[in-house]
Amino acid sequence: MNKEKNSFLRITFGRIIPFILLTYFVYYTVFYTVAIRSQLKEWNSVESADTIRYTEEEWQLIRNKTFLDARLVMSASDSIGMTINLRDSLVQLEMKGVVLRQVKFDKFEMSRFYKGLTPVAYANHFSTPFTIGEIEGSIVKEPITVRKVPKDTIEAAQNEVKVDTTGVEFVEWHFTLDSALMVSFVQSDQLNGPVTLATLKYRFRRHLKTLIETNRSTLRFRKPDLYPEMTIFIPANEAKSFYRALPPRGQVVLKL
Repeated sequence: MNKEKNSFLRITFGRIIPFILLTYFVYYTVFYTVAIRSQLKEWNSVESADTIRYTEEEWQLIRNKTFLDARLVMSASDSIGMTINLRDSLVQLEMKGVVLRQVKFDKFEMSRFYKGLTPVAYANHFSTPFTIGEIEGSIVKEPITVRKVPKDTIEAAQNEVKVDTTGVEFVEWHFTLDSALMVSFVQSDQLNGPVTLATLKYRFRRHLKTLIETNRSTLRFRKPDLYPEMTIFIPANEAKSFYRALPPRGQVVLKL
């Protein structure tokens, strides 16, 4: 009896379960790849069929004009907006066309989805600002400090705020754009010590949410909501400032 039970367990855990997991992994990968190609096809489906071959110089002119058109639209807003220029490696905070803060980055990563866009599709989608949807990070976006009004100078001296320099936080955050794209910012500075618990929790929440949503759609044979991502690495202090300066539903202009 024990031999039969052990044999059953070996077959179940040694062959059947790995086979099921492998089959689902292959199915998930194929389904995910098809979904990405389908999304790219939708983005490239514009009204006028584009059969013209563009030179690199013409492509650059299209990018420049599209970028300027989008910035012009964003300048009409009364809120702070962001421009991300991958060509010049610049991230800026702007308001009414005036640059408020600027940082140059040395490293970024981008989904291959963006490289598949045609010039006409690019001009169609990127000539107006995108709107921020979800925004979340490993640090508090709007820190609040509650202070009690001191009765006298002695109590004021006792309540003097001291800056805590012992805590180390790793700055990492992201936002979605028009429920279609995703941009992530990660600090480029070397972290002294282990990654903080807050950062690990942020990463876990983010990836778990994506995994649950994509698997739910896959099991129901529906195209999952995909967010082609770009990740930009900037200094920690800049990443923190940009994160806290952006308003909810703020506008973002991209130049690829």
